Amino acid sequence: MAILHLVQYSLPEIVSGYTLRTQAVVTEQRALGLDPLVLTSPRHPSSEERALEGVPYLRCQPEPKTGVVWLRDARRVRWLAQRVISVARARGDIALLHAHSPLLCGVAALRAGRELGLPVVYEIRGLWEEAMRRHSPRYHLARAMETKLCRRADAVVAISQGLREEFVGRGVAEDKVHVVPNGVDLVRFDPETAPRDWRERRGFGSEPLLLYLGALRDYEGVDLILEALPRITARHPEARLIIAGGGEARERIAGAAQAAGEQARLLSPVPHAETPAVYAAADLVLYPRRATRATERVAPLKPLEAMAMGRAILASDVGGLRELLTDGETARLFPAGLAEALAKIAGELLDDAPQRERLGAAARAEARGSFGWPRVVSGYLRVYERLGLRVPDDAPA
Repeated sequence: MAILHLVQYSLPEIVSGYTLRTQAVVTEQRALGLDPLVLTSPRHPSSEERALEGVPYLRCQPEPKTGVVWLRDARRVRWLAQRVISVARARGDIALLHAHSPLLCGVAALRAGRELGLPVVYEIRGLWEEAMRRHSPRYHLARAMETKLCRRADAVVAISQGLREEFVGRGVAEDKVHVVPNGVDLVRFDPETAPRDWRERRGFGSEPLLLYLGALRDYEGVDLILEALPRITARHPEARLIIAGGGEARERIAGAAQAAGEQARLLSPVPHAETPAVYAAADLVLYPRRATRATERVAPLKPLEAMAMGRAILASDVGGLRELLTDGETARLFPAGLAEALAKIAGELLDDAPQRERLGAAARAEARGSFGWPRVVSGYLRVYERLGLRVPDDAPA
């Protein structure tokens, strides 16, 4: 059964949680006996078509970055829909269009699907309107369009329970919205096979290392770690903080890290192939997300990597993180936005190696039991079957 996935960006040109999820999904779908292929939007920076792990990646004509925003968006939808129709007619075996947010991919899929007579699944990976100025006309338009899109799609997939509740609350039929969460590559993120020389290569010794690895955006709350750091190092003078990532807040974070002196080091974004070694070097991994509409509803991918690596995790208690982590069992949670609470619990964990080991082992077991990509991706089969599509006989139920 051939499935055409529509995405905004893809590997290898763009490496992010979005593109890594796409590749994991289509790779596992291929392993399950499906026949996925991927089509990127006009916003993707490359027109080079290729295959990644046996999955074809097709391109849409890149667009000139000119014109009024809403006209550009309309043109993207038109070009992408036309490309979908052309691919489907040339192939002749596409059974399903599976579009992944942002909503322009979904609108294009819906337009093409209606012309082709194909079912459309729309996958929500975040609240994209929250990246716009709150309560602006564009914010309200994007919110209304995505709600309408979810009502019209044949099925909706949300990557978290919080997102499912958000769209059911907007009037999308409850039995239409399914959860297929983020997952993790349990082979790549394995504490038994990860290289152990990262500390030495980066000039660290045996001192306790606190790690934040991920995007540097305001809502991630990385500045909260730097605010808490003097309290942590007052109790543990030898402790060091490593921040690795890129994003719009990097310049501001760089200034705060520099002010912290030798106690904090800001690194460039870590290549994905190197991330297991970085996790293996850390004594405590931090996810201090601030409370926003998006962080309360969207479960991130990065904590699953730390869980799979068996690391002790300290995270804020926002809803998206609570979907992945249980306080006192697989992690310690602190009230979002409170640097003093972060510092207090971080100090306790640095004092207590057995507690860190227990939390890390429980997190690893949870990742292996619930979040391996083969298990996660098999959840799509139930969605597809509800649309009347026949999945391979040997695929797991």
